[in-house]
Amino acid sequence: MAVIGLNVIPVILIIVLVAFFYLFMLNQGSIKFEEMGSGSRKGTGIDFGDIGGQDSAVNELKEALQFVVKPEAIHHMGIRPLRGVLLVGPPGTGKTLMAKAAAGYTGSAFIATSGSEFIEVYAGVGAKRIRKLFNDARKKAHKEKKRSAIIFIDELDILGGKRG
Repeated sequence: MAVIGLNVIPVILIIVLVAFFYLFMLNQGSIKFEEMGSGSRKGTGIDFGDIGGQDSAVNELKEALQFVVKPEAIHHMGIRPLRGVLLVGPPGTGKTLMAKAAAGYTGSAFIATSGSEFIEVYAGVGAKRIRKLFNDARKKAHKEKKRSAIIFIDELDILGGKRG
């Protein structure tokens, strides 16, 4: 199929390839078909009564969450507000369940994601995704008329490189 001495099929293939590479670079090298962490951004409906066998961990987490539950009392005592909690343990010990229960206990919005979602080939993309995650958490808390949000990043150790 030639039109005025020009074969149309190679021209169409080149246009499609150029469009693909343009869109690829427009998305900063990532091809994802779903929103980051979108499957786990639902309400939790879980509280600490749903957790069994972790009494000391539950009590310590509840104590730490007093900064969110009663910020006026904590501020009145002159204590610097808590900015985060790190849950550590082997797989299957209930870290995600504890985080969901913490969101239910504090009346916060809950967003869960994986550390592997922030790793990219190009510099700056991971940081951009982390900023987007925090902005999404603020929007979700505002949308659900909640004062705060709990962001749970599973497999956080993936983000740090090995040293030594």
